[in-house]
Amino acid sequence: MELSEPRALSELLGRKVVDQSGRRLGRVREAKAHWEGEAVVIDELILDRGGFRRRLRGPGGPEEQTIPWEAVVELPDETVVVRR
Repeated sequence: MELSEPRALSELLGRKVVDQSGRRLGRVREAKAHWEGEAVVIDELILDRGGFRRRLRGPGGPEEQTIPWEAVVELPDETVVVRR
């Protein structure tokens, strides 16, 4: 899945994340990404309190929930749909 506009990355923050059956998984709190030339490539989405706690005490722990970007299948209105 590609983002069509540079500002789209910031528009992901706060979106509700659901699986393809509609089960709620949380909200996007952060996105982990890297540079490829002049483009930013999203690696994974960090959901809910995992992103906040990660900043406070570092990566890892059972409360951290991440979704690889490859699992994103659709970006309808204010939602991120992922394959689980």
